[in-house]
Order: sequence, then C-alpha cells, then structure tokens
Amino acid sequence: MVDRSDIKAIDDAAWEQAVAREAVIRRLARMANPDRGEFLVACRQLGLKRSRLYDLIKAYKARPITSSLLAGTAGTQTGSRRLPEVIEVVIADAIEDFFKSRQKPSINALHKEVRRRCGQRGLRAPCWTSVRDRVVAIDAAELVAARERAKAARSRYHPVPGTYRIERAFEVVQIDHTLVDVIVVDRAHRQPLQRPWVTLAIDVASRMVAGFYLTLESPSALSVSLAIQHLVQPKLDWLDGFGIDADWPTSGLPETIHVDNAKEFRSKAMLRRAEEHGISLQYRPIGAPHYRGNIERLIGTMMGAAHLLPGSTFSNIKDRGDYDSVANATMTLDELELLRDNQDEIRIASPKNVPEQSCHCLSRMFPSRLTCR
Repeated sequence: MVDRSDIKAIDDAAWEQAVAREAVIRRLARMANPDRGEFLVACRQLGLKRSRLYDLIKAYKARPITSSLLAGTAGTQTGSRRLPEVIEVVIADAIEDFFKSRQKPSINALHKEVRRRCGQRGLRAPCWTSVRDRVVAIDAAELVAARERAKAARSRYHPVPGTYRIERAFEVVQIDHTLVDVIVVDRAHRQPLQRPWVTLAIDVASRMVAGFYLTLESPSALSVSLAIQHLVQPKLDWLDGFGIDADWPTSGLPETIHVDNAKEFRSKAMLRRAEEHGISLQYRPIGAPHYRGNIERLIGTMMGAAHLLPGSTFSNIKDRGDYDSVANATMTLDELELLRDNQDEIRIASPKNVPEQSCHCLSRMFPSRLTCR
C-alpha cells in the first residue's frame, strides 16, 4: 500500500501515474451522469477496467486530491485476508494437525476437515478457494519436510554447494545396478521368467555408456566384476559376436570408479583389484544421492526406453493400468541385451543421447591408459 502521509516520499513513477489519472477522473467526477462512451474512453486512456475506474472515481469524490488516486489505495490490498481471525486460526490449526501429516491428505480433504471443525465451534466455514489459497502460501520445502521428513526436503529443495569438474574421459566412471522394467522369457519354451538386473557403467565426461552386465541373478561381486570387465575391454569382439558393424570407442582403465555403499562394492577382492591397477574406488557419502546423478539419469533414460518393450512392467501400478506384463512378455535375456532398429544398428544410449561416435574424435579426450579400436 502506498503511504500518502508524505507526498515527497512517494515514488516518482507512482506519482506521475496518479497525476495522469487525476486529469481524467476529475472531469468524470464533475459530471452528474456521464454516459457509457465517456467511461470507455477513460478506460482506454488510463488502461483500466471499468470496475477499477468506478473505484477510483469513488475514492476521488471522497477525497478530491491527486494522492487519493495512487496505486493501491482503492479496493482490497494484494495479499490481504478478509476472513475473521477465528476462522484463520481454525484453518491454520487444520493445516498443522491434519494437512501436514504423513498421509498427505488432499486440499479437498483439508476443506472437509476445516468445515467439520468450524461446525463444532458454530462458525461459518470458509469456501474451498480460501482454504486452497492458504495451502498455496505454504513454503514447499516446509510442507515436504512435514510430510516426508527433513531428508526428503533437503534432497529436493536445498542447493548443493561446490562444483564437480571432470576434464577427460575415463577420469571418473559411475557404476550402479537396477532392476529392468521388463519381464523376460526362457529360450526354450518362451515362458515368462522374471525381471532381470542390469549393472551399468557410465563415463561422466562423455556421458557415454562404458560397459554393462545383464543377468537374472541379484547384484553381487560377480556381476560387478563382469561389468567392470566389459568396461575395461575393447568392444570389437563383443560387437562382432553379435554381427554388428559399429564403433563403441570406450575401453581401458578408469582413474576413479564411483559406487554406492552396497556390500558387493565393498568386498576386499574388489578393493584390492582396483588398487592393483591404480584405480581409485570412491564410495558415495551416506545420505547424499546427488553424488551419483549421472548414473541415475542414465538408469532413468534406459527404463524409459524399456517401457516401450513387450512385457514392460512400467514404473508403477498406475502407469501399468490393466496391461498384462507376463502375458505380453516375448523377449529373452539375449534379445533384451541388444536393442536394434530397422537398420540393425546398435544404439548406445546415454542421458545426452550420444550417438555412435568415431574413435578418432573421442581419442583426444582419453588418457594414455585408454585404448580405442
């Protein structure tokens, strides 16, 4: 609201707007019965709606001075609340006791609860919109902290300080497992089996898949070892084994491997093998999921593609609907391992959709320990 107690302190732009309004509104205020055309012309001149113009004329007649036309002096002020204080207290208490609970009730449920509490006190219940406006004004991080605890609020809303710079390929590789959202079938009878596990490795610098291992077994030290073996070795023999004429120019020893704190990553054998080859094995700090953002995005991209395959289980029951994943399962584990397009070309996926790239272009980024075919 504009303070009119000292006109010298009023902002120049606000005062100039009031002066321009006064010249037009003074003429209308003096008219006994101004016609509709006069009002429309004034609305266009001042860029106002008719209702707002009527409010300003009323304010000017009550106090025929320019400062009465300052912006914000007529009508209800922005952000003001017109509900009685006792109703505001009922809404605030219902939000604290009911809406911020772990059950995550909806605004409709909150409105019903407010109506119930008002009925108990013999008060007139506010409308749904008034309750909604109070909910919208709640800080999002505060609401998530109340409903999902502080850890979820920090993960979603708090900034992560510092920077993360990677200068060259294979300087850092991230590895993680996930269940694939597809049910596979056996080779002999094509009967549905289960969802397989995939261990993925991504090169952080190039955002390229550096290796993977697909299996029906739960994650273990063996699956990690086989994924790292695929990561380190040249891909020529692997591609030729599937009859694929393409380049996958990633192989060699990474400088650092980032993993989480699962037991298969903490085996003594894995730690010793990494140290044997000069690889730094770094574990994600507990409670800091942002330390593996690249591999998480890769997994999300991969699962998005998996949802287009026959037998997909999708991400949740809502997305799956009445789709029968078991009945529609048709792919074996080998068929899932390689997804080909109509031209029978391999797709090496990544969060940035890195296409097949020539070894000549990428080799400039790679350290001396990295080899290309």
